Amino acid sequence: MNPSIPLQAVIARLDQLFMQCSASSQHLADMMTHLMTPLLSTSVPSDIAIKSFPKQEIESFIHQTLAANDYCSGAGFAYHAESQLNPHHDWSLFWIYKDNREGSALELNQLTHQHLDFRTFEWFLKTKSSKRNYFHGPYVDYICNTSYTMTSASPIVIQDCFYGVAAVDILVSRIEQEVLKALMSSPIKIVLTNNIQRIIFSNHSGFRVGDILRGDRLLLGHQHSLFSIYLPG
Repeated sequence: MNPSIPLQAVIARLDQLFMQCSASSQHLADMMTHLMTPLLSTSVPSDIAIKSFPKQEIESFIHQTLAANDYCSGAGFAYHAESQLNPHHDWSLFWIYKDNREGSALELNQLTHQHLDFRTFEWFLKTKSSKRNYFHGPYVDYICNTSYTMTSASPIVIQDCFYGVAAVDILVSRIEQEVLKALMSSPIKIVLTNNIQRIIFSNHSGFRVGDILRGDRLLLGHQHSLFSIYLPG
């Protein structure tokens, strides 16, 4: 078998996965922006009281996101307005993750779960600081599944002010399934990394998920804005 054939199949599957998850977090952010805008003052940016959030509509949007995405394991909305709008530093997390039968809901805030403050998480911090979409991971998600996970996050910005993040999670094991389907019985060895060379998948001995790829033993086989594929030299 021509080794380029399974490699191209891997690239196609990964491109679809990463692009669909990025689009999902952005679409959820767009829906949340549309929902939240009427809750704000029309003249100047303001805080939003957490108790005023329409919880049923938020959960409906998250369920829609999960249903429309073939790959994600969970999705949600993390609220934390910029400090000048939020003197009490209120935050709240609405999250739904998939199980075998139906989505399981998780709702956290600073009064009930101080030790699970998402404001310290990189997927939130990087999205907040850049006000751009951000793909984070792999990392171990100790809140939902204790498994290697990747998160696609999109900012919610209204009247040029940051109000939070919409995000979707993808299990690394799900990414592995897609890669192995594409490789089938091919003997080709690959190492898949994120855009800072942290390993997402490897069927090449000596390269572990979560490690930073170092050294010059591998050659770059494909470069994408969100992932890279390396091959034996």
